[in-house]
Amino acid sequence: MPQDQDLLKPASTAEADIIALIDQMMQKKLREDHAHDQDASGKPHLPRDAHPKSHGLVKAEFIVEPNLPKAYRHGVFAEARTFAAWIRYSNGAPKPQPDKKNDVRGIAIKLMGVPGAKVMEAEKDAGTQDFLLCNHPVFFIRNVPDYSAFLTAVNGGNPLPFFIGFRPWRLRMHEAKVLVQALLKKIASPLAIRYWSQTPYNLGGSAVKYSVQPSAGYKAPSGANVVPNSDPDYLRRRMAAELASGDVCLDFMVQLQSSPSTMPVEDPTILWDEHYAPFKKVATIRIPRQVFDSADLDQKAEDMSFTPWHTLPEHEPLGGINRVRRVVYESISRLRHTVNGAPRQEPTE
Repeated sequence: MPQDQDLLKPASTAEADIIALIDQMMQKKLREDHAHDQDASGKPHLPRDAHPKSHGLVKAEFIVEPNLPKAYRHGVFAEARTFAAWIRYSNGAPKPQPDKKNDVRGIAIKLMGVPGAKVMEAEKDAGTQDFLLCNHPVFFIRNVPDYSAFLTAVNGGNPLPFFIGFRPWRLRMHEAKVLVQALLKKIASPLAIRYWSQTPYNLGGSAVKYSVQPSAGYKAPSGANVVPNSDPDYLRRRMAAELASGDVCLDFMVQLQSSPSTMPVEDPTILWDEHYAPFKKVATIRIPRQVFDSADLDQKAEDMSFTPWHTLPEHEPLGGINRVRRVVYESISRLRHTVNGAPRQEPTE
């Protein structure tokens, strides 16, 4: 159990009501936006509400470092061992678009063979553990009420009033800057960039954030820094080419909160300064040479669910935005699996 009980603050009644409203809005919009979508066989199809475009689902190993300092030895980092893993790379836009378009990129990691009861009651006996990260260090929404306000603006057809509101007068320039910075990043390969968890998590009673980056030995293939204009799916093809030629290794890192006042749990728009709280490598992700460009793996990538709340208690998500995710990720996953007629279950192989 965490040493600081305030880290795991539950949602208040008022906040829970707002989260329920957010959940209703998101389900309603997803149904409306995809009311006529069908799969290849003509059956109704409901995609993810975010990160629907997959660049590929790859097999990996998650190798925990030996002799970690005591502060890091919790949960899956408690001892040196190797977990098999699935990793899904994706674009964030709710409607799939060419890879050259401005977008947020994501990496979702699912560890296999993880013992211990998980936080979510419906999946407490599953032997898996999820980590979700994006290629920008901070999120663009501060808290639960702002999340509701943003969705209301989006559902009205124009998100601008969320950032520049006149009734009542409200400027959210910091949030607008974060969103623009996240969207302006151009990438040449999903394997060549850094990712961050954005929101914080518990680790042994401390608040932490996660990050993934290419290991020191990573060498981008020739021409990998060029962003082509003609191939709408070049990120998938770049990744396929890299993994066809050899292994790729990534560093999985943890950042310990060193100052609650300057590194808040409840405001994920604030950057935790690495100068004062450096990231420490706790594991190596090895993605072996492989061919992942197949219909079977594409379907597995589509059916697989990821949520930061599919976790051991030692890694429990923190903060209001994560409390929104607990409800929304679960309900959206159940909704789309029901509509798609796909079994909703954690992988076991």
